[in-house]
Amino acid sequence: MTLTRLDRLARAGYSARAVIYGLLGYLALTTSHLATKGPQGEFELLRTIPGGRGILLVLAAGLVAYGFYKLASALMDADHHGRGIKGGAERGGAAIGGFAYLALGWTAIRLARDIGTEPGTNGSKEAAAATLQMPMGNLALALAGAGFLLAAAVQLRSAIKKRFMKYIEPGAPRYTCTMGRIGLAARAIVFAVIGGSLIRAAWHGDEQHVRDLGGALGALRESQLLYLAVALGLIVFAVYSAIEARYRIVPRLDAVDAGKHLPS
Repeated sequence: MTLTRLDRLARAGYSARAVIYGLLGYLALTTSHLATKGPQGEFELLRTIPGGRGILLVLAAGLVAYGFYKLASALMDADHHGRGIKGGAERGGAAIGGFAYLALGWTAIRLARDIGTEPGTNGSKEAAAATLQMPMGNLALALAGAGFLLAAAVQLRSAIKKRFMKYIEPGAPRYTCTMGRIGLAARAIVFAVIGGSLIRAAWHGDEQHVRDLGGALGALRESQLLYLAVALGLIVFAVYSAIEARYRIVPRLDAVDAGKHLPS
């Protein structure tokens, strides 16, 4: 029977995620200007080093692969979340994440190929501005913020209760659990800042309040200790993501089983 394999997409994607968060944490500790730009700053840095454009294209391929993996995982319920309210929320979050990583991959491709790129642009604020111009755009932006806050709570709960370990193969390194708990907690803080910024932007009707990954880190600089802890935590999350690239349990769904999870 023909199998629908997600593992190659997943492992390429987790590798790319490791690079994204590792660079973000590194830049936060060494070059605050680029760090506040988030992934855009990382892409700009990579583009300037010898062979950087090729590296950027490889990274883009990984991000696109991860985006498709997240979408396929949500559609086919690869992690068996179910169709209930909680399961639907989990799958919906995975789908949103899939689209976000596809957009990030496209941004990397554009920067690598110099396709319509302008220094200093902020895609998150541009998207928020466009959303605010739509009917009930404030509500949509507030709901997006609430989604980030929920994702932050889920990650923090997973870190506390070690729930992420059920997706890790038994042969993973002994320090995997510790790395996962630290990394997820750090990313939860960043997601909470992003969620709060979206809600503020919706309340004031001003996209300037919006923070992306880099902007969220920048907002934490007022507390130097917290900033350093989160930056180091993101590097730890990158290590955990690299471990996932090797040891993540990725179900193999055949065509018949996959069809059972599609909406009727």
